[in-house]
Amino acid sequence: MKVLCIIPARRDSKGIPGKNWKLLNNVPLVGYSIEVAKQSSLIDEICISTNSNEVIEIAINNYDLKVPFTRPDELSLDITSSHDVLIHAIEHYESNNVLFDVILLLQPTSPFRKVEFINDCIELFKKSDCDMVVSVCETHLNPYYNLYNETDGFIHRSIQSNFTRRQDCPKTYLVNGSIYVISVNSLKNQQLHEMKKVIKYEMPEEFSLDLDTLSDWEKAEYILSNL
Repeated sequence: MKVLCIIPARRDSKGIPGKNWKLLNNVPLVGYSIEVAKQSSLIDEICISTNSNEVIEIAINNYDLKVPFTRPDELSLDITSSHDVLIHAIEHYESNNVLFDVILLLQPTSPFRKVEFINDCIELFKKSDCDMVVSVCETHLNPYYNLYNETDGFIHRSIQSNFTRRQDCPKTYLVNGSIYVISVNSLKNQQLHEMKKVIKYEMPEEFSLDLDTLSDWEKAEYILSNL
């Protein structure tokens, strides 16, 4: 089973400008994903999908990676889906007669993942009949208890229930955006959110921080400065 690790790191970012090459504890953000991918012996190739010259220079000069293509700007928009980015990378390799069975998607905004989490996810995928393995963490916000929708001006539990204590509710999970292991065949036939056979890999909450806003960035800086 051949595994292609794709790290998508486009140039433009609204929440944290220039985040993919912004230094976090003196390391470019994209570098955390590159470094942990290079530690895994289960990955056959690492692909940086980007339209950023800054990211390309970091990948080549800091981490001795080849960057096989520059992602087209039309696939680097706010509305561009992860599915389209992954398919673009797959088609590039297949046009050069390089085939992969599995995509490992590592988003740069998750700098706290560990290589053992990645290896566990890949091994879980190998032994399972599934479309995708995704990393999650248990969430204290629960649709059976304290998550509400609004209808006609009134709020009600997202899932109707009679639970009076959160600890009695079924566990619910947050997809933390850190690790996705995806069947190439499944990806070619359906969008990520359409996949039915999805298996969770639970990560501790402290490793599940996703950097989307400046306050997330400040929290990450605090964590790293106190390790």
